Amino acid sequence: MRTKLIGVIVAGLAVGVVGGCSKSESAPAGMFDPCKEIRKSAIRSAGYDPESKKDVPTIGDYSVKCRFTSYSGHESLYLEHPSAAAPIRSYEGYLASAQSAVNSPGGQAPTVTKINGRDAYVGPQTILGCTVILRTATAVMSVEVSYADGNTCVSAQNAATVFEPAIGTR
Repeated sequence: MRTKLIGVIVAGLAVGVVGGCSKSESAPAGMFDPCKEIRKSAIRSAGYDPESKKDVPTIGDYSVKCRFTSYSGHESLYLEHPSAAAPIRSYEGYLASAQSAVNSPGGQAPTVTKINGRDAYVGPQTILGCTVILRTATAVMSVEVSYADGNTCVSAQNAATVFEPAIGTR
């Protein structure tokens, strides 16, 4: 019993540290922006250099997107969240699109899962990397890892687990 209680306390503290919110801070309003709202400490915890951040232009300003490089310099992390102008914003829309890829040659289905209790799906892994999609209140947040190692989906899931608390209720 004591071990379980300690585990719950440690997990609760970890969520508070990773999410970076305290009772004295007000929760941000509007669309979630992972490029601005995920703290540098969380980026570091996931194994990426927060000082390597680069904004990535998107077509038609349909989303905010940024890239971070790992400390080794061999892998890249992309974070993205659709803007209010995006044609597809719902988790269901993204999932349906990913599932339709099964019908293409060599297509694989994504793996539906939960990350810290939040609806998500993973992959499929491609030669370019792997993406985890997390449901947000207004759309989805994508966490993509790309590099030459064959564990890109594991890396993307680990990063998504670290970043998920920053989404909060948005």
